[in-house]
Amino acid sequence: MRKLDIPGDDPMDVYNACVAAVSDPQLQHLYDSNQPHIFRAVTAFNDATAAVAWSNLPRVPRGNDGRVIAGNLTKKHLTDLYSSYMVGSTGSSRKIYDDILVSSGGLCPFCGGLGQVHTLDHYLPKSNFPIYSVLPTNLIPCCRDCNTGKGNTFGSQLNEQTLHPYLDDDKYFAARWVFAEISETTPIGAAFVCLPPAHWSNLEKLRAKRHFKSYDIASRFGVQAGAELGRLIDLRRNSLRKLSSQMFKDYLIDNANCDGFDLNGWSRTMYAALAEAEWFCEADFTARSGV
Repeated sequence: MRKLDIPGDDPMDVYNACVAAVSDPQLQHLYDSNQPHIFRAVTAFNDATAAVAWSNLPRVPRGNDGRVIAGNLTKKHLTDLYSSYMVGSTGSSRKIYDDILVSSGGLCPFCGGLGQVHTLDHYLPKSNFPIYSVLPTNLIPCCRDCNTGKGNTFGSQLNEQTLHPYLDDDKYFAARWVFAEISETTPIGAAFVCLPPAHWSNLEKLRAKRHFKSYDIASRFGVQAGAELGRLIDLRRNSLRKLSSQMFKDYLIDNANCDGFDLNGWSRTMYAALAEAEWFCEADFTARSGV
C-alpha cells in the first residue's frame, strides 16, 4: 500500500557479501561454486516480476533443512545466508540489511504506514523459497503485525499474491481502493472496506482484496480510527467549535488530502469518509454524549 524504491544492490553482489561473512573456507567454497545456480534463480525471479507471477516460481515444502535446493546447496545453506551471514554479520552484508531496513522511513509499506518497521519480511517466504533468502527485492521493511500476521505462506495462484511494495504497478499506490463507511451510532464507528476501481482487471481487484484480507487491514484500521474519532470529536467540541459546518468539512478534506500519509492508509481514508458524511459535518457534538 506504500510504494518503495527498489533496492539498488546487485543481487549477486549481495550474495557474495553474505558469502564473504562465512568463516569456514570449505563452506565458503561451496557457496562460491554454486553461484551459477543463484544467478539462474535471480533471472527466474526477474522474469516472474515482468509477468507479475511470483506465485509460479518453484517452491519447496516447509521443514527438511537438509533438502538440496540448488546445485549442492541445501535449504539450510540458503537460509543461513540470511540468518547467520546477513542478519548475524557485522560486515558489508549487515550494512545492506540495515540500509534496506531504514529505506521506508520507519513506516511499514504493507499496512500503509500504520505500523513501525522492526524487521525485514521475505515477500516470498524463505521457508518455501530459500533460494531468495538474501535477494534484495525479496526483502521488505515490515512491522511486527504485518510480519507475523501474514504467516509463512504465499499463495499458489496469481490472484493470491499480496502487493509488492517495490515491484507492483503504481496503480495500487496512486488510486484509492480502501474506503471507510461512517456509522451514525453511539459511539460513531468507521468500517473499512476494499473497493478497487471498476476499470481494474479482475485479477488486479482480487489481488488488492487478498492484500486487504491477508494483513487484516479492516480490523487494524478500525482500531486506529476509533481512537482518532474520539480525539477529533473532542477537538470539535473545543478548539474547532467556532468553525461552521462548511469550514469543518474543509478541515476534514484538508486532512484527507494530506500527502504526508498514504492515500489508502487509515487516516486519509477515514477523513475522506467523514468529509462526505454531511450529518457528521453538521453535528452539534457539544449537545451529544457517548460519541
